[in-house]
Amino acid sequence: MSILISDTARNNLSSWATRAIRNGYAIGACLSPFTSPDNSNGYKKSAKDTADAIRQAGGEFWFDPMTYALDMPRTTDFKHYNTWGLSNRIGEITTPKGSKTHIKRIYEIQTRLGSQLLAPTLLLTTPNSTKSQQALEMSCEAINIEGKTWLTIAGDQHFWSTEDELDAHIGALDQLEPSGWFLVVTRDNNSMPPKATPEEIYGLMRTTYALSQDRPVHISFGDLAGLPAVAAGASTISTGWDLRQRICAYQDFEERPSDQPGGGWYHRPALYGLMGGLSKREYMTLTSEKPTLAKQLAPGEIGPKPEQAFKHHAQVLSELVSELNSLSGESRVKALCSHYEQALPRWKTVASITGTSLSAEDWIHPFQQGLRLFTTAEGWD
Repeated sequence: MSILISDTARNNLSSWATRAIRNGYAIGACLSPFTSPDNSNGYKKSAKDTADAIRQAGGEFWFDPMTYALDMPRTTDFKHYNTWGLSNRIGEITTPKGSKTHIKRIYEIQTRLGSQLLAPTLLLTTPNSTKSQQALEMSCEAINIEGKTWLTIAGDQHFWSTEDELDAHIGALDQLEPSGWFLVVTRDNNSMPPKATPEEIYGLMRTTYALSQDRPVHISFGDLAGLPAVAAGASTISTGWDLRQRICAYQDFEERPSDQPGGGWYHRPALYGLMGGLSKREYMTLTSEKPTLAKQLAPGEIGPKPEQAFKHHAQVLSELVSELNSLSGESRVKALCSHYEQALPRWKTVASITGTSLSAEDWIHPFQQGLRLFTTAEGWD
């Protein structure tokens, strides 16, 4: 198993995650202060109750502080965040005293909830800037306070697309020797599949490959777009039933009038044979018009209920990640390349049947091209 479930705006993290863990299609869940309150608010359970339920089911529980979200240009929703006693002022957090206080408070919360230690970080747009130096200093402070902690690297698409400067920043962080890594790509919109670029995929793969040589790497909000990083050495990725669990987009941190669900994205499970997803209507059209093809592209049953659709999605992801994790080095990358190559011609056929507006241009090409940049750089062509 290799799937962590991201936090959700809905009130079903505890119930759906525990069933996923017990039924073998997830290993645990992450809770975010931006999405869940510390204490029960009548709609969502307390963080302690959620943490206990996840662990009692045999899963890993993580409290991800997501401090980098404070740097996002559209973050205005603090109704849950402010229940945790954490500063929401980035200027305060980046001072030496404020940084130390913030880190210690996060460690206190994680210890109370039984989470592994995961240090905060800042959102980076370039790896060579005042902000990147502040992020490095925050990580240094986190390790100084407690050496057995995981570190996070959070950057936008431009950050991950740089080359020598990115490698230098990652090299400096790697010298801190944390227990493991959380990597996240932030995006300026929540379209799915994400509007990824080959250069961004290459940078994330290059970073993952370097860091995973001696420590585990997790891809937060990875979902299907995180598979190239898994091919490069990441061992786990996050996903969920809603769109905002599968992608880290700025608009999903805007203020909402109340607890709201994250949309109906759970009706878009992954199709193994397409390396992508169709809408509920498109999939129903496919099964009606070409049932044999539908079975070939999506082995197993995709039930009509939301949780059943998510189960199928998580099982597909888990199978793909587990397959890649069973391999090493060049063979991991070539296995994923093979999956993309096989899926490529199928999209044209499926589009002609379902009328979907998505295509291989969206689901395959940028990830495939990023893989090629990586294999060329490694001499694995």
